[in-house]
Amino acid sequence: MPNRINPEVAYNPTEKTLAEQMQITEREIQSRMDLLNFTQKDAQTLKALGPKVGENLETIVEAFYDKQLQTREIALVIGDAETLDRLRTAMRRYILELFDGYYDSEYVNKRLRIGKIHQRIGVSPKLYVSALTLLEKTIIGFLLVHDKSDSTIRCGECEEQRSAVHKLMMFDMQLVFDTYISSLVNEVETAKSELEEYAESLEKTVAIRTQQLQDMATQDSLTGLFNQRGFYDHLHREISVSERTKTPLTLIYFDLNRFKLINDTKGHTEGDTLLTLVGLSVSSAIRDVDFGCRYGGDEFCIIMPRSKLENAKILVQRLVDIFDKGQTHGVTFSVGLAQTGPDTFLHSDELIKVADQLMYKAKARSKDNPGHHCEPNL
Repeated sequence: MPNRINPEVAYNPTEKTLAEQMQITEREIQSRMDLLNFTQKDAQTLKALGPKVGENLETIVEAFYDKQLQTREIALVIGDAETLDRLRTAMRRYILELFDGYYDSEYVNKRLRIGKIHQRIGVSPKLYVSALTLLEKTIIGFLLVHDKSDSTIRCGECEEQRSAVHKLMMFDMQLVFDTYISSLVNEVETAKSELEEYAESLEKTVAIRTQQLQDMATQDSLTGLFNQRGFYDHLHREISVSERTKTPLTLIYFDLNRFKLINDTKGHTEGDTLLTLVGLSVSSAIRDVDFGCRYGGDEFCIIMPRSKLENAKILVQRLVDIFDKGQTHGVTFSVGLAQTGPDTFLHSDELIKVADQLMYKAKARSKDNPGHHCEPNL
C-alpha cells in the first residue's frame, strides 16, 4: 500500500522550524557564511570575547537603549516601560549569543524569530538596520576602548575582533531580512488568494445578476412564461437549429375565448388570475426542450423543437386537460398549429403568420361550437 500523507499534517507550518519553512539548510547556512568570509577563526575570536562582553553586558545594553530612545519614532514603537524591560532582557540574550561561538541551525532559527517578531510588531527595515548598526557600534566601541588600555592587545587583533563582529551581524541582518521578505510574500499571496476568491465570488454574483436581468427582459412576470421578446429570440434560434439539423419544428399559437368577458364582468384581478392559470398549465404541459411564451394579452405560443404536428396535438390535449382542472370560468382555447421543416423551412415571421391564421380559423369555429378548437396546417 502506498504511504498516503495527510496534506493538513504534511504542510502544517507549526510542525516546522522557521529555517525549515524557509528552506535554510545547513548547507545554505555555510554558503552564507562563506559569502561573508566568516570563518572558524572568526567564531573563535568572538567566543574569546564572550567573558569580557558578559562582564560588561548591562553597560552595553543601557548605552544602546539610551541612544535608541532619543529617536522619537523608535520610542513610539517601544511604547511603555514594561515593553522596554522585555526588550532589554531579549537584548542581553541576543548579545551573549553573538559571542557564544556556535552559529548553527538553532542560532539561525533564533535570528529568524527575531525578524518575525520585529516585522509583526511593525518595526520597519530602516529602524531595524539603524538599531543593528548602533548595536554593532556600541559593542565594538566598548570593546576597543577597553582593549586600547591593554598593551598586550595589538591593533591587528582589534581589527580581527571588529571584523568578526561585523560579519556575524551582517549574517544576522540577512536572516532578519529574509523573514521580512518571507512575511511580505506570504501577505501578498494571502491577499492575492483573497482577491481571487473575491473576484470569483463577484464574477458569480455578476453572472447571477446578469441572468436575472436577462430573465426580467425576456420573461412575463404574470405567467412566468417567456414574453414576446423571449419568444422571438428562441424562435429565431430554434428555426436555425432545425435547418442545420434537418429536423421539424412546430409552433402552437392559441388565444383565450371569452377572456374579455371575464375582465369586463369579474374585473382585471380575476383576469390576471386566469392568465396565471394558463401560464402554470403551459409550464406543466410542455417538455423540457419546449418554450412556453405569452405573445401578448391573451395570446400564447409554444415552440416545439424536433416535433411534428402529431406531437403538438398530443401536447395541446395535455394542456387542455391540465387547464380544465382549474377555475376556468368557461374560458376555452382556440389553437393554430404550424409545422416547418424538415425539408423546407419558413422564416419565423411566416411561421407565426401561418399559425396565427389557423388560430383565427379555430376561433371562428368556436363561435358556432363553444369549446376548445385546434386547427393544424395539414
